[in-house]
Amino acid sequence: MMVTVHIIIYLGYGVAKKEQVNIVVQKYKDTLHYIHGKLIKPPQPGVPPLNPPQPPSFIRELQQNDRLNSELKKYDMQISTLSHKTIEQKSSLVGIGRDWKLYEYKGNNYFYIWDRADTLLVKDNQKNLDKTQYIIFLTIILNMVFILFYLFLLKKLRPLATLKRSIVRFSKGDLEIDTSCDGKDEICEVSNEFNKAIIQIKSLTNSRDLFLRNILHELKTPITKGFLITDVMKRNRYKNDLKDLFLRLDYLLKEFAKLEEFTAKNSKLTKEEFRLVDIIDHALDILLCDTQCVDLKASENILVKVDFGLFSLAIKNLLDNALKYGIGKPEVILKNNTLYIKNSGKKLSKSIEQYNKPFDKQYKNSNSGLGLGLYLVNNILNAHNLKLQYRFEDENNVFFIKFDNDKKDNKI
Repeated sequence: MMVTVHIIIYLGYGVAKKEQVNIVVQKYKDTLHYIHGKLIKPPQPGVPPLNPPQPPSFIRELQQNDRLNSELKKYDMQISTLSHKTIEQKSSLVGIGRDWKLYEYKGNNYFYIWDRADTLLVKDNQKNLDKTQYIIFLTIILNMVFILFYLFLLKKLRPLATLKRSIVRFSKGDLEIDTSCDGKDEICEVSNEFNKAIIQIKSLTNSRDLFLRNILHELKTPITKGFLITDVMKRNRYKNDLKDLFLRLDYLLKEFAKLEEFTAKNSKLTKEEFRLVDIIDHALDILLCDTQCVDLKASENILVKVDFGLFSLAIKNLLDNALKYGIGKPEVILKNNTLYIKNSGKKLSKSIEQYNKPFDKQYKNSNSGLGLGLYLVNNILNAHNLKLQYRFEDENNVFFIKFDNDKKDNKI
């Protein structure tokens, strides 16, 4: 902005200076023509000239008249006592035209004019007013104004930069931030309102954490008692089933706590390389199912780098949905570096993106949809930079996860 203003000032000054030179030169020309008309009388009609006619020379006629200098002094001008060569060497050229040059030397203008016969150098005795200092002064004032305005903007925008950094920290789950501001402008008002929202969210988060800790503790107590009861029970056909049930409840409780921490973005993934077959086997264990519950077709050994616990939970939800809402035994296919879970049933009435939303009204009834399960699956896959995809083919619902996006997905 400042550079633009300086360029405008410079260009404006150049245009103004050029216009001023044209005005001064025109004044000198008009003065010389007026003096010429005054000193040189036109020939009387009918009186022949004494000499043969010669081409007229405006400058020579002026110089041959003894009254030229006295007439010039009336206009505060005179014939220069310095030669044109001296002026050309020592002065600065202000302007140049087809038949004239304008010089400046020691604060005076020197007007040099010529025609085909002679030349004339006239000195203007009036001192020039150097306006460059005013331009410099104006430029300094504008610079100071822009600098002050820039500092003012920095001061006003500093709370906005602080607010931006706080929002970035808040987006990463950091609630220990303070965006309060003492000013009364709009930025401070927004910062203060945002700070109030953070305080409210922090209070709700603390209440939620307290509630979850209490409910997890309350649920842990009967499970522990159940383990004790099964340990003192006499060996019978129900003891192992009860023990497996309590083991599953204990595992699900731990997974629920881990999932809650994950959805609250308070935990980091622990990624390691595992065989996808082992993850599927673990997911079936969580469901208290064996491999006979599904039709597993593994045409290749797929290795994936994932968080074992969370990814097993995602596969568990997909298998659970296939078992609950499908017809017959679901198929689990490992092919082309892709996991397919296929089951017979009706085509989904909405796009897969709609089913990824939590607590959709269509799925409040457990008999009518997939509910929260796909929401959790979608979040876990997003954390692994993967995507759950769906298609309906040959009267089958097919959910699949591609572990290599570069490979083309062929029909199974």
